[in-house]
Formats: sequence, C-alpha cells, structure tokens
Amino acid sequence: MRILQARTALRLRARLQPRRVVLTDAKGELTARDLDGITALMHRGRTATSARSVPRCPPQVAELPPDAPLRQVLATALTAGDELEMRSSGSTGPPHLQRRGPLSAAQLRTLRDLARRIGLRGGASIASAAPGVHGHGLLVGLGALVLGSPLVDLSHLRPAQRVQLLHRERPQLLTGVPVHLADVLAADQEHARGRPLQIPRVISGSDVLPAALRADLARHLRARVHDVYGTTETGPIAVDGRPLAGVRIREQDGLLIVRTPFTGGKELVTDRGHLDKQGRVRVTGRADGAVSSGGMLHDPRAVARLLVSHPGVAAVRLRVVEDERFGARTVAEVTPSPGEAAVPTGQELRSLVRDRLGAAAVPREVVLLSSPGD
Repeated sequence: MRILQARTALRLRARLQPRRVVLTDAKGELTARDLDGITALMHRGRTATSARSVPRCPPQVAELPPDAPLRQVLATALTAGDELEMRSSGSTGPPHLQRRGPLSAAQLRTLRDLARRIGLRGGASIASAAPGVHGHGLLVGLGALVLGSPLVDLSHLRPAQRVQLLHRERPQLLTGVPVHLADVLAADQEHARGRPLQIPRVISGSDVLPAALRADLARHLRARVHDVYGTTETGPIAVDGRPLAGVRIREQDGLLIVRTPFTGGKELVTDRGHLDKQGRVRVTGRADGAVSSGGMLHDPRAVARLLVSHPGVAAVRLRVVEDERFGARTVAEVTPSPGEAAVPTGQELRSLVRDRLGAAAVPREVVLLSSPGD
C-alpha cells in the first residue's frame, strides 16, 4: 500500500469529515483530525533542523517497540515518506527496507481482486489482531485508511479486553495471523458469557491456516473464513488457494515460484508447496528453513542466546515439537544457574523474549529443569 496514498486519503478525510473515527483501541477513539494532527506534528519535527542545521532522521516503524499500539505505528509510517523500514510478515529477522512507489494499474487490479474476494468494501470496519509493527498489521492499517474503513486495534490486549472491545465495536471483518485468530477465538470462548461474537468475515494471512482452526472460527463466529496467501516481497498471491488476478505461479521440485505485479517482472521462490489439479495453491512449509509456529517465525538460536544471557539461566535448549493446532510449537528447556537465589519464572523469560525480540519469537512453552546442584 502506497504511503503517500494513505496520507492523502487521511488529509482529505480530516478536511471533509474531521470527526470521523479512523481507529478505536484500548485508549479510546482516534478521529481523522486527531491522526492528521499527530502526523503533522511529527512531520514538522522531522523537517526541523538542529543548531547545526542538520535535518533530523525520519522515524521508522522498525525502531518502535514490539508492543507499540497501531495508532503510533500508523503515525510513524505516515511520516516516513515512501521509504518504509519495517519488520516483515511476522518475522523477527532484520527489518527490510520497503520502497513504496505509485501503484501501477496491474497492482491495483490485483488488490481490487483481493478486496472483492474477501468482502472488503469501503467503510466496513476492520478489527486487526496483528501487531502494527509487522507487515500484516501495518498494511491492514494503511489499506483501511485508504478505503475509509474504521480500524479496531486488538493487538497487545488481554483476552477479556479483546472480547469487550469486539462486542462494543461489532466489526464486519477480523484479520490476523492464525495464532492471533486462535487467541481471539479462545478469549471469546472463555469470556463471552453466553453471548458469542458474530463477525461476518475472518481473514487469515501470513501463514498456513489449519483446517481445524478454520472450522472452529467459522462455527463459533458464524463467519465466512478466508485464507490469504502472500509474502512481503510478492504481495498477495492467492485467496483460499486460488491465485489472484495478475499472479502467475508454478511448482518446481516442491517449491512455489511466483511472479506478481509487485515483483518487477521477476520470478521469486516463496515457500514449499504444490498446485493441485484445480490449480489451487497448497503451502507445506517455508523454503528458508525458518521455524513457523502458527505464523510466528523466529530464529531459535537468537532466542537461546537471549535466554542464556539472563543471570539466572545456566543453559537453554530449544526444541520444536508437533502441535495439533499449529503444526509445530517451540519448547524452551531452561536450566537455572546454580546458587542463584531468584530463579526466573517461565513467564518472566517469555516476557524477556517478547520485549527484546518481539512477540513472534516467544516460545509457546518454557520448562524449568533442575539445576546441576539439585
């Protein structure tokens, strides 16, 4: 989504409908005039000069903390110009520099086809469970600004808060990575109090959507569930397995090779998978070998190095085990340091990983083993 296009849409809305709500989160409502004013202030700060007349560096999304609210992420992105540095597609790897130029006619055709298939129409409210600092959440936010669709930010909320906000705002669409959608489902099952949510459309992206989770979402939320496949480099590729307009995809040696209007005429290897007889895309795993657990990708070695840097930890072993819901999950087996009075809890170690590496890197389970002296 072009940043300048989103900024122009926001300015127009702030001028014509200044009190229109563009985003709702735990802090309350943010109007078009409010967000436009925030971005204007940030832009003036960016262009201001220091005593030495050296322009200040523009803020970047990748510099924000992993738990930054979507309102902060959008204001930062709208101030960054057409070069947007961001974390990509739920990954906790190094940020990729995204250069956003004008959308071509072919790119617009692909995006229109995507919107049509998932029922995304201008003005329809969208609840996003994906963190704004990652590609999924940020592109949803920018796209909603262009379409004039009110946003509901569900990221970084406690389960009961998510359910309360969803019941109050009653969005037409809910989107997120499969693990985020599973969390929303579990929260509503626990806190609905006999009044389950009803959301017409649920859009899953950034990872394989397990069939069991898809059925649970459709049944509990009474929703039509869509599985959107795409990557940061290629843009959207397919909806419910069917390639979008302008997308060309083929299989070679178990790898999916894709050319889209966003790849500049090049073919790119995306993931492991195949095409069935009906031409539907079936993704079976990542081509780069990264661990995927419900759509949250991370480098196990980076997680282990961080955990073992804690003074209360002597050793760490990370294992990937099968999981019925997510296909795979990571288990961190932690050996406490001998003689340490305060042994860190599993929750403390998970919080450490979340703060330093982001939510995508957090092991789904932390097991504390006996220290060598015990």
